[in-house]
Amino acid sequence: MRSTPLTTKIDEYLQAVGDRVAAHAQRKLPYRFLFDPSPAFKSAVGLPGGQILVGGGILAYIDSEDQLAAVLGHEVEHIALNQCRDRLIKVLAEKHLSTDKLKELKVNDFLPGYGHDNELAADREGVKLAMEAGYSPKGAIRLLRTFVILGQQMPNTPAEGQKRLEERIGQIEILSNQREVQVSEKPLSLP
Repeated sequence: MRSTPLTTKIDEYLQAVGDRVAAHAQRKLPYRFLFDPSPAFKSAVGLPGGQILVGGGILAYIDSEDQLAAVLGHEVEHIALNQCRDRLIKVLAEKHLSTDKLKELKVNDFLPGYGHDNELAADREGVKLAMEAGYSPKGAIRLLRTFVILGQQMPNTPAEGQKRLEERIGQIEILSNQREVQVSEKPLSLP
């Protein structure tokens, strides 16, 4: 991926927000937050060792720093909960690769979800990290509601996926209601 002055500024912004969130993680790693400008990359992905890629496609849906903090916290927790490590072990075994062949792996190997319980855990713990960093959990709720609406507009969207999004929203609403002091969402400051 080629760096431009704009992508460098976006990387710096992602790193600043990510650093605030990751400062509260139990697992202390040198987390690196990087921008992938592809509009087709409508997600973020955490990789073993602490690198987190944020796609241009998901940034198009994000309208507050609180939403961004929730996404980054979610990915930090995939790493901190060893879900990325477990995926790495699984992919290496499936492809019959030894650790000296790590360069043969692709980011796509880490894009599939981590399963129902692991996604709930990453949401819950990621939103807690964002809240500890001073962000509102309402940003995460609004972003997930956006995904619900998008899913409703897409033909052949599985009902199970919509149900899981609603469950994720419900879990975060409980966290939000437990917080004594509500904070306002911060505007997104992307260049």
